[in-house]
Amino acid sequence: MHQEGASISAKDQPGALGVWSRRLGKLYSGSAVLFWPITDAAMRLFIALHFLRSGLVKAGNWDTAVLLATEEYPVDWMTPEAAAATGLGIELVAPVLLLLGLFTRPAAAALAILTIVAQAVYIPTTTNLMLIAMLVWYLAAGAAAISLDALWVSKVRKAVGTRGAAIVHMGRAVRYHVGPYLVLALRVWLGGALLALAGMFEPPIALATWLPITSFSGLPPWLAIVFAALLITGTAASPVSYALTFVIAAFMISGAHPDVTFYPVLLLGLYEARGAGPLSVDRAVERWFKGRFGTGETTPCPDDPEVWLATLRQWWTGGREFAGKALRRRLNQP
Repeated sequence: MHQEGASISAKDQPGALGVWSRRLGKLYSGSAVLFWPITDAAMRLFIALHFLRSGLVKAGNWDTAVLLATEEYPVDWMTPEAAAATGLGIELVAPVLLLLGLFTRPAAAALAILTIVAQAVYIPTTTNLMLIAMLVWYLAAGAAAISLDALWVSKVRKAVGTRGAAIVHMGRAVRYHVGPYLVLALRVWLGGALLALAGMFEPPIALATWLPITSFSGLPPWLAIVFAALLITGTAASPVSYALTFVIAAFMISGAHPDVTFYPVLLLGLYEARGAGPLSVDRAVERWFKGRFGTGETTPCPDDPEVWLATLRQWWTGGREFAGKALRRRLNQP
């Protein structure tokens, strides 16, 4: 007799593997929606504190700020006083906007330009590089659900045909079409730094200035090569992010390498939350699971406050149901 079931795909079969694959897919999708806005808010907080601290120091030592603008990083087309005032204004206003998630893209652009200038003409540091990478992300993607921008977007986008709705549509288009390729550039950039650390190539001074090599100081060459390969190919984004975070945290706690700072951890949080992006092994595996088991549904927008709150409620309800079932099974056991 003809076996009609042979033509049924695995995602239509009620097997245990297919069921658990769908559950894992939903769990991952839901966790991405749930935790990314929290990670995003933490990133904005620490970036804002960095610039605010610098701005407050300069505000309390105006003469020193003017002296720095005169001798350390002069701007040819501005007087030292004007340059110092501009930098001070950016460091006091833009971080507050970034922290609140209000006019996030303009605030990130101003801070990114300021940091790029400092990296290029003052003292280059890996902290500057990490800040630039995160600020460029915000320039393209904006803030997530825990922000005033997201609250405004959720109200304005419903007014079809208005100028505000057009701006919202443009911002979302940039986020979803440019954002993934920024993640691709991020992992290749970090992978290149790890290869340079391992001695696989010797970057010229001009390139070394823009590679965060010292962020991973202390890694054995073989381990740096392994992490570089995983990053460049976009393999196992979450485990790689957690492993590198653990290594960086260990170096920070031990004080073995003073050049290692907290900011790479924030950048790795972005990589873990947003995934490896296009042209990655993770994306190929996700597509295979979707075709094989029906998992890998499109994740709802984690930058919408309504979606985020709905996901919180869903997780709370699902958690209570799961706990209730587990308790009933335990009570029914002989």
